[in-house]
Amino acid sequence: MTRLLWLCFCLSGAAALALEMLWMRSAGLVLGATAITAATVLACYFTGLGLGSSYACRKSTRPVFRYGCWELGAAAGAFFSLVVFSALAWEPAQVWLSTAPPAGRVAAVLLAILPTTFCLGATLPTLAQALASIDTIGRRASLLYAVNTVGGVIGAAAAGFGLPIWMGVRASYLVAAGASLMAGLSAILIGDRNKPLPATRSVGTDKISVSRARLRLIAAGTGALALGLEVLWTHLFAQVLHNSVYSFTAIILVFLVALAIGAALFAAILRIAEAKTIAAIALVIAAAANVGGLWLFVYLTDGLSYFGMRSGLLEYLLRITTLAAATIGPCAIASGMVLPALWTSWDEPTSVALPLGDLSAASLFGGVVGAVAIGFLAIPIIGVRGTLLVTAVIYLVFADLLAPAQSRFKPFVYAVLLAIVLANPVRAPVVHFFSKDATLQAILEGPSGIVTVTKENGNLQLRLDNFYVLGNSVRATDERRQGLIPILLHPKPRHVSFVGLATGITASAGPALGVEKTTVIELVPEVAAAAASHFANWNSKLLERPDVRLVLDDGRRYLAGSRDRFDVIVSDLFVPWNPGTGNLYAREMYQTAARRLESDGLFCQWLPLYQLTREQFDIIVRTFLSVFPHVSLWRDDFYAELPVVGLVGQFTPKPLDLTEIQERAVQLPDWAKDPLFSTRQGIAMLYVGDISAVPDLFAAAPINTDNRPLIEFLAPRLTRVNLTKKSDWFTGESLGIFYDNLQSRLANISDPLMPAATEVNAARRAGTALYHYTVAVGRHRDADAARYQAEVSRLVPEFVSAGADNAKTNLDTREEQSLVTLRQQQKILLQQLEQMQRRLDKLSGAEKDSGDRAH
Repeated sequence: MTRLLWLCFCLSGAAALALEMLWMRSAGLVLGATAITAATVLACYFTGLGLGSSYACRKSTRPVFRYGCWELGAAAGAFFSLVVFSALAWEPAQVWLSTAPPAGRVAAVLLAILPTTFCLGATLPTLAQALASIDTIGRRASLLYAVNTVGGVIGAAAAGFGLPIWMGVRASYLVAAGASLMAGLSAILIGDRNKPLPATRSVGTDKISVSRARLRLIAAGTGALALGLEVLWTHLFAQVLHNSVYSFTAIILVFLVALAIGAALFAAILRIAEAKTIAAIALVIAAAANVGGLWLFVYLTDGLSYFGMRSGLLEYLLRITTLAAATIGPCAIASGMVLPALWTSWDEPTSVALPLGDLSAASLFGGVVGAVAIGFLAIPIIGVRGTLLVTAVIYLVFADLLAPAQSRFKPFVYAVLLAIVLANPVRAPVVHFFSKDATLQAILEGPSGIVTVTKENGNLQLRLDNFYVLGNSVRATDERRQGLIPILLHPKPRHVSFVGLATGITASAGPALGVEKTTVIELVPEVAAAAASHFANWNSKLLERPDVRLVLDDGRRYLAGSRDRFDVIVSDLFVPWNPGTGNLYAREMYQTAARRLESDGLFCQWLPLYQLTREQFDIIVRTFLSVFPHVSLWRDDFYAELPVVGLVGQFTPKPLDLTEIQERAVQLPDWAKDPLFSTRQGIAMLYVGDISAVPDLFAAAPINTDNRPLIEFLAPRLTRVNLTKKSDWFTGESLGIFYDNLQSRLANISDPLMPAATEVNAARRAGTALYHYTVAVGRHRDADAARYQAEVSRLVPEFVSAGADNAKTNLDTREEQSLVTLRQQQKILLQQLEQMQRRLDKLSGAEKDSGDRAH
């Protein structure tokens, strides 16, 4: 029957890791998907485990029964945490959280997860009393630890690879709670049938003892290093991956598997070596593997090139796990051997629970300090590479502490130290340049990632984590248009909010149009610093203006807790597969934005169709329609392969006065002028149609919600480009067909926004024809291109004439220039989505704005 107890502990590990990932998701929704929120959850999680482990140090006469009770307590706590996070999502709670000090937010998370984590922390010291004796603590306890970690792998995989989308987040909580409930009930049914194991240690213990204080110090230090390295390597992998929930989960799984292997390996090696010797050697290996892993990482990724998807999600995950296993696996395996070795080295324990509970608590508390110190102190001050070097040196210091004073092992430690210094990880690259002409203008490292500003052929580009391009100077007109369109649609906007700053070019539309107050919300502080210091020439010193307010917070959380009302809210481009980004496309986000609007206000959601499939587009539109009774669709540009469109939601739509909009646009300062707004026809060309009039087009699509995060889990599965350079994105001809079908359906329906004038209808058709023209040119269909060009010239002669005067060129020349830019941008996007730089030799140039991460 004792074998069932091992299975119970495996279930316990599965519940623990599944709940951790679910808590990360829930906390991100109520506190914001920020680095601070992630650190808060980790700190509270490990604090609770540490408290439970420390409490369970005492000896128990009925360890199996007590273990079962702890598991039942964890199950009840999981239910309780779901209730607490649900309550924190209510609007009154959000308002309170928005004004609460940091201690209040920490207290809210502690309230939610402490009951469960306390119980889970007590399980190992308690159950080990039934399955291990003092004499077998090294082998049996380490194997028990390994089994629990394997369970953690199962739980993390379930929560990270699809349980929330398959059955919903709330049901996932119930599954995790059910795992603990099953483990607890099984343990109670098994009961304490065996006699207590002897509390004596046989011969064969370590010859040289280490003080308990030193063991605690090393346990706390290595715990801090282990969790800190997880933070460090997550930053490093973010430089080359598409950073979805799947890639993050894959890295966590490799780390957990390596820890389990390390614990099991220790149990095997303990038969031939002393525990302290094993621990010292493992610490040296961890130090060397940490630095060696970094250089191997650089080599395997070809200097931090994009590590993209080739043929599908499974293939991609296998490649990620292989990369992670080769680079962080050896260090994690060595780390997994240390804590079991320290348990075994405890001098004259009175029970198995004492060393397991005491040293595990020290390691867990150390993990709290390590995650916070490395994420919020070390990385911002000395960077990822410098922090990695420091952690390697600290590993060697702990190895030296374990080695006997006159041991031959110490010179070996010093030799490895010298090798690490010579290897010098600070020399490793953290930025990948798209061409030899690119130069690094600035680098800012922080808890949320690495922000860089690069320059190539006069184009200034802002990136987050290497391949996430937030904006660039050459695309200033298109980026600013994303702010101009929604603000111009409102007759008298006084207070406007932008969810996402990036370069600040989009938000500069507020002051350019004379808006009284502009609020800009940015998630990453380093992005705001770069926008202020390097893009002031393009955003007109936006952040220095007295009428502009910068809020460093999660956009959704800020809107949920704010008491302000806005005439216009603009939600910028967001990469749909990034963790935490999918909730910005959720119904709850749109409901929150709707509550913050004035009665005549409007909300605009920009969509990067080159990063969405038709299925995902339909999901977002259906979700949007479930909140806003009137929804219109607008173009930001006419690019065939990299189109950007905007959904504009209103409660009380009013007919647009195109002449008045034109007059407001004409009064823009020179730095903000846009040729498309110089005529009434140009404005109408950007309008696609009233999609709320044809809801049946999207009726089959499900709704994206916090409970069913469809976009977050669906989008990463298609972030690939196949060898024929084709993709599944909603671009090119498929988007053109959609435009045609939509216009056909709307032909006989009265539009509440656009006047039913022949001139306006012709301009709208011209906008679609211009899109078809760029598609035809891109596919080298010259006859079709000529036909669409002629159609545009016939439908909107005033626009063509104005365009020729403004650009001093004809429509064909200007569109050909736009096409060249499109091709240049397409090349870089394909490099981001797939490691295909050499295959795309026909394309050249700069990067398309991938959208603004900040939210």
